[in-house]
Amino acid sequence: MRSTLSMRWIAAAAALVAAAVSEAQTAADSVRQSTIDASITAQIETTFLFNRHLSPFNINTTTVEGIVTLTGSVSDEVQRELAGNIASSVEAVKSVTNNITVMGTILSPRPKRTWRQRIDDMTVAASVRSRLLYNKEFKGMKIGVGSELGIVTLFGVVSSEEQKKRIGMIADETHGVIEIKNELTVRAKDESGQIAKVGRQFSDEWVEKRVETALVLNRHLSVRGLNVEVDDDICILTGTVDTDEEKDLVEAVALSIYGVDTVRNEIRIYKVPN
Repeated sequence: MRSTLSMRWIAAAAALVAAAVSEAQTAADSVRQSTIDASITAQIETTFLFNRHLSPFNINTTTVEGIVTLTGSVSDEVQRELAGNIASSVEAVKSVTNNITVMGTILSPRPKRTWRQRIDDMTVAASVRSRLLYNKEFKGMKIGVGSELGIVTLFGVVSSEEQKKRIGMIADETHGVIEIKNELTVRAKDESGQIAKVGRQFSDEWVEKRVETALVLNRHLSVRGLNVEVDDDICILTGTVDTDEEKDLVEAVALSIYGVDTVRNEIRIYKVPN
């Protein structure tokens, strides 16, 4: 009887040891693969940096278990293909998913402004921002303000129609404003989820900054007319761009950032004033 129990105990102990060894081996393999992936990403991005055809562009490289994903933008199909070929040539790369966007030459529909008009518009936009910044009613809110020839565009996310209306009135009362385009997005906060979101606040802000940085570095985009807000892995994009291609590119860049699961693209296309 004792012999049978001893054998069972030994078998159970052996099973536990085998499971522990297997778990340790899996962890070691995971660390080894992460090191390989990081090395692949570094090699590809370094090659892009020193390639005169690709160095001016913002191309994002992600590697998971040897599978490389490329995102970002270039000017033509030749550059897109070159980036894919360079990534494929790196040792240990299993496959390449090339999601780089070809932008070509973007022609803006916006009217040309003189130096004096640009200075006037910057002054008007700064005046509106100052009035909103020092209004305690809107403390902590990110409200984007753009101005062209005295026409002021407001963009960003607010929590009620009343706030949207109030911000529009304040902007309209500012010296130098001829017309207001109120493109603020209303999204009511879910009060029941506020406690759960407290622990995520820093993470959301970190992801938000990563998205904004990626947009700043992209030579095909101007962030002056864009606003980014991240809430529980959802990235909300508002503002104004010149073309549909730019709108799609902003969304693609946001989706490429670690921590963004979903993008709500509420960016509007600029329309020439009548």
